[in-house]
Amino acid sequence: MTVQRIGATAVPSPLSTNGAAAAGGAVRLRPAAILYLCCVLALAVGGLLLGVRLLQAGATTTSVHLGPPGLGVPAPTSFGSVEVESVQQIRGLTPKALAGMTHGIQSLVKADQMQVQLVLALRNARGSTTDYDPAQFVVRLGRPGGKSKTYSSVSTSVRAGRLAARSSMETTIGFVIPRFNPKGTRISLELRERGRQPLALDLGRVRPGGSLAAVRAALARGHVH
Repeated sequence: MTVQRIGATAVPSPLSTNGAAAAGGAVRLRPAAILYLCCVLALAVGGLLLGVRLLQAGATTTSVHLGPPGLGVPAPTSFGSVEVESVQQIRGLTPKALAGMTHGIQSLVKADQMQVQLVLALRNARGSTTDYDPAQFVVRLGRPGGKSKTYSSVSTSVRAGRLAARSSMETTIGFVIPRFNPKGTRISLELRERGRQPLALDLGRVRPGGSLAAVRAALARGHVH
């Protein structure tokens, strides 16, 4: 309480409460403001963690690869990249399927043989044209730690030529290999470029199908005139 002098008489006057109320209000606002800032910060951190998890999930999904490691994955080359888009193992035909006409047929894949047909995508990343030749590609059959053998292509949809700068192309290449091979034999495609180590792309196991004895019997019957 304060005392005011009016003339010669001292009259007490009540204390002013405006300042105290203002001070109390400021004190009461501080916890609310802190709580609000904490909520905003928690929401921001939660959103950041959710974004990181989504990015990680997306990266995991895009990195999944099904099938042999050399299938569907671009591999670097001297001119750009090569990718095996598909691979087919097509069994040969028996003399019975050919109605006995086994002579004089070009590119005939016999019953004890198999055609490996590949669809390749070539990309020239250079700023200039580059040469392309199907003879650069061979198929290799072999087992891990064992002997292997290569086979040249017998057919192609695109002949040797030149690939324009910054361009891509698709071609189909066919190889004829033995149908029956030791267990565990795998197929790989090799690209041989001058001055570089051969590029090898694993295309999985050989899948002959059928019985070797049945195929031999069919071939024997086909040679009986």
